[in-house]
Amino acid sequence: MKPHHRILGGCAAAFIFSAIALIVTGCTAGSLPRPTANLLTPAVPPPGAVLNQVPPARPSVVGGAQIYAVKCQACHGIAGRGDGPRAAAIATQGGVVANLVSSASSEQALPSDWFNVVTNGRIDKLMPPFAQSLTPQDRWDVLSYVWAMAVPSATLQTDATTYAAACQSCHGSNGKGSSANAPDLSSLAYLAGHSLQNIADAMITGTVHQDVKLSDQQRLNLARYIRTFAYQYADATQLAQAGPTGAGTLQIHAANMTPNGASVAGLRVTLHTYDTTGEVFSRTATLNPASVAVFDRLPVSDSLFYQADLVYNGARFFAAPVQFSGTQMLSAALPVYEVTTDPGVISISAFHFFVQGAGENTLSVVEFYVFNNNSDRAYISQPGPGGQLRSLKVTLPAGATNLRFNGPGLGARFFQDGQTIYDSDAVPPGQGTSTIVMLYDIPYSGGRQIQRLMPYAVKSWDVLLPDNVLRVTDMTDMGLKPTQSASVRYYVPAQPSIAAGGNVTFNITGQLQGAPVPGSDNSALAFGGVTLLAAIAGSVILVARMRTWRGIERDIALERKTLLRTIADLDAQHAAGKVADGEYRSRRQALKDELREIWD
Repeated sequence: MKPHHRILGGCAAAFIFSAIALIVTGCTAGSLPRPTANLLTPAVPPPGAVLNQVPPARPSVVGGAQIYAVKCQACHGIAGRGDGPRAAAIATQGGVVANLVSSASSEQALPSDWFNVVTNGRIDKLMPPFAQSLTPQDRWDVLSYVWAMAVPSATLQTDATTYAAACQSCHGSNGKGSSANAPDLSSLAYLAGHSLQNIADAMITGTVHQDVKLSDQQRLNLARYIRTFAYQYADATQLAQAGPTGAGTLQIHAANMTPNGASVAGLRVTLHTYDTTGEVFSRTATLNPASVAVFDRLPVSDSLFYQADLVYNGARFFAAPVQFSGTQMLSAALPVYEVTTDPGVISISAFHFFVQGAGENTLSVVEFYVFNNNSDRAYISQPGPGGQLRSLKVTLPAGATNLRFNGPGLGARFFQDGQTIYDSDAVPPGQGTSTIVMLYDIPYSGGRQIQRLMPYAVKSWDVLLPDNVLRVTDMTDMGLKPTQSASVRYYVPAQPSIAAGGNVTFNITGQLQGAPVPGSDNSALAFGGVTLLAAIAGSVILVARMRTWRGIERDIALERKTLLRTIADLDAQHAAGKVADGEYRSRRQALKDELREIWD
């Protein structure tokens, strides 16, 4: 199977990959955790948990900035205000991402509670624990970065002057205390049990503080300054602007794979960085005359993977996702094609209709489409309203509700116009180069005729049902097909092919009593009581590392073709006088060396 053009993600993948893929191709996958709705609510620690572990070194804001950018920023935002790119999606599930720097939350929160939440997660709030992926040092580092976001460097001098006048005589210049009765304000162990408000209140407690004449806001500002004694302060604003960095370098080799296609040199490439919960940051670069874009200073964490894309002639093209694993140098091929708007080049090689659950009045359905592009050009359709990119289209049955997709959904990858759903990704040439996974609920009461309009010719289709009392009455029952966790009943039609514009039609009868419909809970794509899905729903497998329904694996043949085309483009640029001799020889040798490494 050729590499897909977009990373997949979401709980639906677990269902599809376990049930359909095991039957059809033998592949596996799983579900993704979702981000938290509230980081600051204390977690209930598991029995025997070790809490508030003091790190071996003072927490580092610089180190915490890298962790925050990867683990936290997508939800909590670049400034910690709860406005990250995922916050809106979380809001649609009924959650609110915490503002980590607001006075209402940060002033009252104990650092020990913050540490425990990061350690143990908040499963009830859909926040995963970080005890396994982050060391205690890492967790305190990222918390110190959060604290530093509320301490602008421009105010430090004012706060330091206030401290020197009001506190230094007893607590010393570094907070360690110059008297026996003064607590060590530089001790993380001490400060972990004291909120900012606790520290501010202590400034007016006891006779020793009777001469302290500060406003409430001055005392809170001073408390933030005192907390900096316990960690290695740095300007969080400057660190956020710099973004996450590391020792990794990724070269993107783009090439127009259509015979006699134009050069793609000079196009902008966007590199997207993902973890298990979705995109965490992105960067852009320009393809040089050799059609190569270089991204350096990338984090090499094994929790991150990268995927590049570019737009050419109104179509978006993707490289396969890659991940640093035992190396700090990577390369990826980004094939580009001339485009066609002829829908006749598109066909559906396989259409799977999967009932994942049934309630008293509802069927919950997953539709899985595999598309072929039978031309040597990428397929796109005419742009939609506002110039929106469009390519493939599928239809939505009348009365369908709770529409969702595996991975980016409506407003991201997909757009709806009445009962028609449009994909915005170009379809590369070849067999099985694009897939769509669509989930929805439809009314049902003991029986229903299913009729699905197929915009393109269909070569093969089937129906899969949970092994319950649901049955298809007008298709051949192929019996039970085992999966890793259960079995599904598999039906095939007498006529597997459908002409473009024709209908897939069949009848379902029976009723699953007492089985809640998956997806009825907006906070998650739950899988209810269907036995097939019970074991899958709680798994955490990196679906987003997959290209279609296969794990990341290098497509060496495609890389060879892309490198050869890149060398040909470079030769043409040199012959046209657009690349100097020395630069030409250097780049051509580097491309040849890379090609030689993968040729065998």
